[in-house]
This record gives sequence, C-alpha cells and structure tokens, in this order.
Amino acid sequence: MDIHRQLEANHNRRMATEARMLERLERREAAAEKQIGELTRDGKPVFYVWPQGGRYREGSRSELTDFLIRNGYA
Repeated sequence: MDIHRQLEANHNRRMATEARMLERLERREAAAEKQIGELTRDGKPVFYVWPQGGRYREGSRSELTDFLIRNGYA
C-alpha cells in the first residue's frame, strides 16, 4: 500500500469516528433537554432539573444540559 492510500484511509477513519462522536453527543443533548423543566418566578422563566437519584439544580438551559451530560444523567 502506498503512502497516499494509507493517509486517505487514516483520514476516512478519523472522519467516521468524529461523525459517531457528534451523533452520540446530539443524542445525549436531546435526552438532557427532555429532563429540563421550566418554572415561572416573578414573571421570568426559571429552568431546573431534578434527576433521578440526583439533586435539584437551577440554571440556564445550556448549563443544565452540560450538567446532565457531565454527570451521566443523560
């Protein structure tokens, strides 16, 4: 096998791995979004999560999504 074919094979494997990783991340983000609830406090929306076996937490949607993914709830 010449070097060009080897480099192309490496590139194709790398791109496939990246596509799988992005797909997995999108699935986890979608699962996390389903767990986020919304309350109204003083006329302003407040987002919260209370995962099974976890602790109650408030924050922005992106903070809560990151929290759920990072701690394995989604």
